Amino acid sequence: MEDSNNYSETDTLKSRGKIAINSAHKNTSIEDERRITNRISDIYEVTIEEANDIHVNYHHDRIRNMLRQRAKKHGMTNTVFEEGVQHLNILKYALSISRGELIEMAAGDILFKQLSDMQSENEDTPEDRYFNFYQ
Repeated sequence: MEDSNNYSETDTLKSRGKIAINSAHKNTSIEDERRITNRISDIYEVTIEEANDIHVNYHHDRIRNMLRQRAKKHGMTNTVFEEGVQHLNILKYALSISRGELIEMAAGDILFKQLSDMQSENEDTPEDRYFNFYQ
């Protein structure tokens, strides 16, 4: 039985792990995001609370990977990324996404801006050095 999101319950129930969750997320709208926790509960045969944790962790991993790719693309070293990402509240945004309150790309944009701002604050640029010299 398939619904409007090309979700095949029997296929997804046969799959496990990220493949099953990716399948449940395929072509989902923000409104459907709320229903995925129930699908995860069915896939893993767990309580809704545990399914919610799995769903939030899924989005946490996706956001973190998105941030890592952006950071690498913008020349941020892995060390700087790891130090900066510890100060971000990725879990808060992952929870909002799993509830259908926010989309992943928006969370990625917000968090990457915070990460970039932290990196900028920690770097001494030549302009800052000269500015301090003439004060």
